[in-house]
Amino acid sequence: MNINTLNILADAISEVGSWHWWVIKDDMVQVQFCDILLYDETKSEKEPHTTDVLAVRFYGHAFAVFLDNLDEDDWYVRLYDDDSDIYPVDTYDLVFDDIKTAGLLLDDYKNTIPIKDFDGPETLSAAKHLLCARCDNVGFIVGGDEIKAVGKNGKYTEEEIEAASGKWWDYWKDYWKLRGTKDAYEKDYACEITIPIRNN
Repeated sequence: MNINTLNILADAISEVGSWHWWVIKDDMVQVQFCDILLYDETKSEKEPHTTDVLAVRFYGHAFAVFLDNLDEDDWYVRLYDDDSDIYPVDTYDLVFDDIKTAGLLLDDYKNTIPIKDFDGPETLSAAKHLLCARCDNVGFIVGGDEIKAVGKNGKYTEEEIEAASGKWWDYWKDYWKLRGTKDAYEKDYACEITIPIRNN
């Protein structure tokens, strides 16, 4: 994926999204998010069109390290087991392919938990692609040779990510234009906390 598409995807995840699952299989690392600002075509006309779940996968020399400032040592196990709170991403604190930000994030947390093939800062410098995020008291850095974004209907192309992002923001504009009228859409949490700036 090109950096423009990755930046669009990062914004779509981090605006109101949360980290809610992860998995590792062979040479693949997946981090999964909910409440993504990509338009979901499968929903009915007035239903909330925010994408419910999206996974970002890394293949080839995949690695993962989790970070925290917590006293408990099993939070990430409970996250994997769907037995924990989800972790809202700090707005705009999720970035792709930024080794400097990843290094700063690594230094900012008290505890470092290597999950897969992580050997310190040299792993970051060797990575072709990476993704890092701060979620208040926890965070992560993952990476590998190849990135794929996957939704309930399969893999997104770059063009699909860009189109779905643009269409979501068009939907958001209509949501606020119609809000409080007889034609209002169903209440959408993502739209409600992404409030437009108005002169009045």
